[in-house]
Amino acid sequence: MVSAAAALHDAPGSRWMVAQAWSAGLLVYVLAIALAPATAAVWINDLAWTLAALFGCLIATRTARRIDSAGRRAWTYIALGCGSWLIGQLHWNYNQLVLGIVMPYPNIGQLFFSSFAVLMILGILNLPEARRGMPLTLKHAGNVALVLCCLGAAGALGLLEPVMRSQASIAYMAIGSMHSILLAGTFLVALFALWTYEWSRAWTSMLLIVIASGVYSVSNLVYSHALLTGSYVVSDVINGSWCAVFGFIAWAAHEQLWLQEHPAVEPPHQMLARERWLAAVIPALLIVIIVGVALATPASLSTRALATAAIIFVLFAIILGVREAWIQTEAQRLNEAIVAANRRLAMANEELRDSENRYRDLNAQLEARVKQRSAELGRAYEELEGFSYAVAHDLKAPLRSINGFAHLLGEHLGTQAGKEVESHLARVRHGSLKMATLIDDLLAYSHVERRHLFMSEVDVAATVATILAQCADEIQSRKVSVTVDLQSLRIQVDADGLLLVLRNLIENALKYTREVAAPALSITARPAGDAILIAVLDNGIGFDMKHHDQIFKIFQRLHRDDQYPGTGIGLALVRKAVQRMRGRVWADSEPGQGARFFVELPVNPSTATDPSMG
Repeated sequence: MVSAAAALHDAPGSRWMVAQAWSAGLLVYVLAIALAPATAAVWINDLAWTLAALFGCLIATRTARRIDSAGRRAWTYIALGCGSWLIGQLHWNYNQLVLGIVMPYPNIGQLFFSSFAVLMILGILNLPEARRGMPLTLKHAGNVALVLCCLGAAGALGLLEPVMRSQASIAYMAIGSMHSILLAGTFLVALFALWTYEWSRAWTSMLLIVIASGVYSVSNLVYSHALLTGSYVVSDVINGSWCAVFGFIAWAAHEQLWLQEHPAVEPPHQMLARERWLAAVIPALLIVIIVGVALATPASLSTRALATAAIIFVLFAIILGVREAWIQTEAQRLNEAIVAANRRLAMANEELRDSENRYRDLNAQLEARVKQRSAELGRAYEELEGFSYAVAHDLKAPLRSINGFAHLLGEHLGTQAGKEVESHLARVRHGSLKMATLIDDLLAYSHVERRHLFMSEVDVAATVATILAQCADEIQSRKVSVTVDLQSLRIQVDADGLLLVLRNLIENALKYTREVAAPALSITARPAGDAILIAVLDNGIGFDMKHHDQIFKIFQRLHRDDQYPGTGIGLALVRKAVQRMRGRVWADSEPGQGARFFVELPVNPSTATDPSMG
């Protein structure tokens, strides 16, 4: 077993390698006991028990080192428990095999054997599933009571009569009883944990611990009974049970580590099925344990023992019945809650279907309204097209006639017309010309709103150069200082829209610097993230920023017509054109300090957000 333990200590191996190694060691032990002479049985037993405890301690220590932090404390306690039992066994070996002393019972080594039970209980209670905590219910209280009843009945049947008949001292009986209670308690705590807490795949490891503690508890009961009745012999089969105990513990430790190294998700229905199976099997197992103890110790079945066990068994049956009744009541309550929840869900589904039907009706009505509004909008656009045509032809023609006839009337009257008549004729001609200009600007504004955009790659510098060439006469005659700082920028934009924006801003800058002694105009453009920023700056009369939003509205002007002629549509055209190109325009100014107009246009208009939608 030592060589097997050393080989397994650091090797991950397969899931069954520890069980296979332990089975091989157990087979060697059985053959040795069967073939060796009776005088060697003591040496074989002591050596086998020592190696088995060492085997369990090494494997549990390996698991404590490699397991995640949640289970490290639990497996450390279990490894310490195996180590404590190993120390007790080494003390036993030294006295019996080396010194040749027949060990009295109890002895100091018994402390280490009892510590094994205490440390195992601590290990079980520190497993992650046990520490997770669960609300205490009548079912859990019933589990505890049933386990205690099983412990009491087994003790009454197996040990009550031998203890009562024994001539041993009170200390002997107390220590022996305490040790037996601890070992039985280890098994019942493990059984309670497996029965009560929610286990996932780790339930197999917990089951092996339950088997190990159960084998130890039964072995100790048989061993204590043999000691009390004086029937113990070295070659008894019961001696092999201690080897089995540590084999199951080693198997449980390796199983836990294997499960961590091979994670998998267990279906909830499988966990629920296992919980139901355990809930049904464990009460039956407790009854089997009581019956098994009675059958194994027929000599101890006195009237007193049977009466005590019968009372405990009746209490066991009552507790089991109350527990099952509570479980059935809870199951009925949960079923009723599920039925009520299903009923509410059905009502919610019905309401959802009604809502979906209403939604479909509303959606159909909305689609019909959209079609109706689209048709109305189409007719409105057709009417607007007709209105634009009428404005362009039917209204401008009379204005041309008015202007022409006023001019002819002035020539016809010649010098006969007085100054007052000439003034009236001049005002008529000026009004007709202004009206024609206003009509042209209105048509331009309407055209900007309705025209399709044609996106193409435009050279900003070339566009600015074209506009400045058109204004060259005014720039030269007024000696306007023009500064152009344009990087080599090309942008995907509507060429006509950009031309309209820059022309209006440049013409505005020239118009509002007419009263300045040294007029200056600056045009710049630079990249600004995913956009380009174009700035048109002048040193003209400027404006108060409280009028910032007003100047971009149609027909809104800050000066009289006789000061700075205009229709109040130019900047409105600029804003509308920039918005349609998914850009934004703003200004910064102070009275007498000139004006600075900024236009930001996206490099990629298809991914830009329409500012008019913000």
